[in-house]
Amino acid sequence: MYKKNSKISIKSYINFSELLKEYRGTHEENRLFALKHEALLPNPKQILLAWMEKNSFRKSKKSETQTLIQKFSTLSNFIGLFSLIFGFLAGLGLLSYSGHAPVNVIYYLLFAMFIPLLSMIISMVSLLSSGTVFNAFSLFFPLHWIETVLNFFSFRDKIDVFNTLFSDELKKWMFMNRLQLFSLLFSIGLLFALLVIVVSKDVAFSWSTTLNVSNIDFFKLLACIGFPWGHTLPSAIPSVELIEMSHYYRLGENLNTQMIQNADKLGAWWKYLAMVTLFYAIFLRFLLWLATRYGFQKQLKKDFLELDGVEKLLREFNTPFVSTESPKEEKHLEIVKESDEQVAYAVAKVYETIIGWNFSKDEILLLNDAKGISSSKISTVGGNNSFSEDQKIAKEARAEVILYVKSWEPPTMDFVDFLEELLANDNVEEIQVYPLGTVGRNYESDEREVAIWKRKIQGLKSKKVWVIDV
Repeated sequence: MYKKNSKISIKSYINFSELLKEYRGTHEENRLFALKHEALLPNPKQILLAWMEKNSFRKSKKSETQTLIQKFSTLSNFIGLFSLIFGFLAGLGLLSYSGHAPVNVIYYLLFAMFIPLLSMIISMVSLLSSGTVFNAFSLFFPLHWIETVLNFFSFRDKIDVFNTLFSDELKKWMFMNRLQLFSLLFSIGLLFALLVIVVSKDVAFSWSTTLNVSNIDFFKLLACIGFPWGHTLPSAIPSVELIEMSHYYRLGENLNTQMIQNADKLGAWWKYLAMVTLFYAIFLRFLLWLATRYGFQKQLKKDFLELDGVEKLLREFNTPFVSTESPKEEKHLEIVKESDEQVAYAVAKVYETIIGWNFSKDEILLLNDAKGISSSKISTVGGNNSFSEDQKIAKEARAEVILYVKSWEPPTMDFVDFLEELLANDNVEEIQVYPLGTVGRNYESDEREVAIWKRKIQGLKSKKVWVIDV
C-alpha cells in the first residue's frame, strides 16, 4: 500500500497541477502503472498521488510557485508566532495591576469570551456564505487586512499567479483555516499571560460597570457562562460573596474599606477567568479550527480531482490498454476432424501459472489485462535468461500452464528445450501455448503463423500440450 504521501497538501496539489501541464503519460504507461498498483485503484486520490510521486522527476525544474509557497509558509509561521506573542502581551496589558486599582474582570472577559465568540459566529456565517457575503464578513478580520497590505509589495504579480491556482471556494477555506489557527494561538498567549501574572504577582480582581447590575444578577450571568464546567469544577465559579466584596466603584478613585480588608480573597477570580479562556477562547476555537481544517482538506481533495488531465488519467487507469475485441472479423483455419492437431479455441480466465517466452513482466501484465486472464504466479523465460534459470521456472510450474509466445517468431530449439522441461514436470497437468500478435493488432495472430506453431507442437506428440487459436 502506498503511504508516502497519503494526504493531499498545498505542495502536492501544486506539484501535481504543474506535472500535468508537462506530462500525462500514454494509455499503455498509465494502465500498466494501475496494474502494478491494483490495491490503490478503488481510491482515486491515492493512486494519483502514487502516480505523481513516480513521475515527479519529469518536471523540468522547480517552479516559481513552489518558491512562493515556501515564502508564504514562512510568513504564516511568522504571523502564528506574532499572534502568540501578541496574545501574551495583550494579556499582560489587561491584567496590569499597580496596587492602586484592581483588575476589572469585565475587560478580560471581553477579550477572553465575547470577542472570540463573536468572531467564531462571524466565521461560521462566512463559511456558510459565498461571494460578496463572504467578502463583506472578511473585512472584520485583521488577517484580511494583512493580506491586503501584502498586495502592494513588489511580488504582487506573483500573488496573482498564486491565486489563479486555487478556486474561490478553496481560497475561502484556506483563509478561514489560517484565521482560526492564528486566533487560537492568540488565545493560548492570553491564557499563558494570566497564569504567569497569577503565579508571579498578588493580583486583586474586581468588577465594575456603569450599568445598573446587582450582585445577584451578575452572579447569575457568571454562573450561566460557567455552566460547561460548573458541575465538575464548582470552585471555578465565583460565589455571591466574592462578587459582592469585589464590586468596585470609581467614586473618589479609592478602594473602599471592604475591598482592602478582603484583598487576599479577590485573587480567587483567576480560576474562573482561566476556565473562561480555556473553554470559550481555546476549546471552542480548537473545534472550529478542526472543522475548517476538515473543510479545507475536503475542498482541496475535490479541486485536486478536478484538475485538468485527472479525468483522462483515471479513465486510462481503469480501461484496458487493448480492447478484448478484435477490430477485424476473425478467420480461423478449417479444422479437419481427422486431424491430430491439439487445438483449443477458448482461453480460461484463471491459470495456476502464466509464463511468457521472450516477454517482459510489464508486457504480460498488459496482455493479461487485455485478455482478461489472471494468475497468482507470473514468470518470464527466454531472452536474457540463462537456461538454468528457465529450468528452475519449469520445475516450479504447477497444474494448468499457459505459455505466451510471439506468433511471428518461429519456434526455436531453445523454446523446444524449455517446453520439454515443462512436459517433464509431473506437477504440470496441461500446457496451453498461446501465439500472440503485436499490440497494434490487438494481439491477434496471423493464421499462417499459428499454423507453424500447430505443426511444431503436433510434432512433440504429447497429450499435455495444446495450441490456443481464438
